[in-house]
Amino acid sequence: MRAAFVILAVILSFEEANGQFTTTHATNIHTAIFGTSYNKYVRPSATTYVDIELNLLSLNDLDMKNQVMSTSGWLTITWNDPRLAWTAASYGNIEYIYTKQDKIWRPELIIDNSVEDMAPIGDTEIFFKIKNTGAVRWDPPGQYVTHCNIDVSYYPFDYQKCSIEITTFAFTTDVVILNKTKDSVNVDDFKENGEWVLDSSSVEEQVLTENGEMFSLLEFKLIFKRRPGYYLTNVVYPVILVSLLTNLVFLLPVDSGEKISYILTVLLAQAVLLTLVGDSMPTTSKHTPVIGIYISFVLVMAALAIVITILNLRLHLRADQATVPRWLKSFTFIVLLKVNCLSAKVKDQNKNHVVSQNDTLELQDDDGRSKSSECVKTEAWKNQDDEFPFECKEVSYLLDIFFFYLFNIITFVVTVVLLVVLAVCDRPT
Repeated sequence: MRAAFVILAVILSFEEANGQFTTTHATNIHTAIFGTSYNKYVRPSATTYVDIELNLLSLNDLDMKNQVMSTSGWLTITWNDPRLAWTAASYGNIEYIYTKQDKIWRPELIIDNSVEDMAPIGDTEIFFKIKNTGAVRWDPPGQYVTHCNIDVSYYPFDYQKCSIEITTFAFTTDVVILNKTKDSVNVDDFKENGEWVLDSSSVEEQVLTENGEMFSLLEFKLIFKRRPGYYLTNVVYPVILVSLLTNLVFLLPVDSGEKISYILTVLLAQAVLLTLVGDSMPTTSKHTPVIGIYISFVLVMAALAIVITILNLRLHLRADQATVPRWLKSFTFIVLLKVNCLSAKVKDQNKNHVVSQNDTLELQDDDGRSKSSECVKTEAWKNQDDEFPFECKEVSYLLDIFFFYLFNIITFVVTVVLLVVLAVCDRPT
């Protein structure tokens, strides 16, 4: 029996000597390094180098209107404190111990561009991991709500460049320097967002100057690309469709009595779309969305269509159908007939001639001299008003067709320009 106890004691001694953890050794380490000689208010060395890495978990929100980005993650902060080193072999080969922030010196860090909580980073319940070489690791988690300069110029095909800026609160660059651990943000545990895609990230070491003092600063830059699917279905397509509806007012017959009510309805629909887009935009004049400019242009086109429709209705309902303004007679022969691919009825003395816009007819005047069709078309009504072959209703119809073509061409060109500009939107560097 005595021999068995001896063997057991030898085994326990052997295991303890080969690195078995014991609370006694761990307690002795804490007592040795956190004794009366350790002062947590004194930095470890003349210049302490602190390495920081941002581990991103999720993008909670990117509020365009308030220009705020909310993210979740944690920081991996490491530095070396020679006062916390011990010989592992003397303490059962224990290489790591853990303590809390009220026992140890730590760099005073803040989120410089935070819009909610400006308190220093840290929590009394978070453990610090200390290695026997004096290396300290601190992993404080948090939710970071920071300011983000939103650029909605190419909405909804836009990129947003936001950042999280971390700086020392009290220590200047003479005593504490912040270094980046990696050139990019750690996204190994990043969860995808339904509205935004993390396009890229980078880290920059900078210097912040305040009141003549310089402080070390790390800027973690994040570039997000918007997923445009939802906005194509609910914003872009309806806007383009409503813009095309404006032109149909010129095809609506006057006798229907619905021309004014139709174009007013389209105008109100465009105003509602502009309001919906504007409500989600930041209230700033620094960046104006291209699609907002497009909707404003379409609104102007609709308002212009209302004015043209009202004037055209007055022409159509004119009491004296034979009285057509002189400028409109000229416009009819020069433009409207060509646009509508119609022939001009020209009266030369007592004979009716049909003059096509594609043919050149040789007609003779009273002296027997020949005239081209261009001269006939102008002079036939220039000298005698009763020779103009169209009534006001006919001219009104020709004007409707002309403006229908004109508005369609303008809308098509502007829409193509909009889509091209959105497609080639700039990606932030």
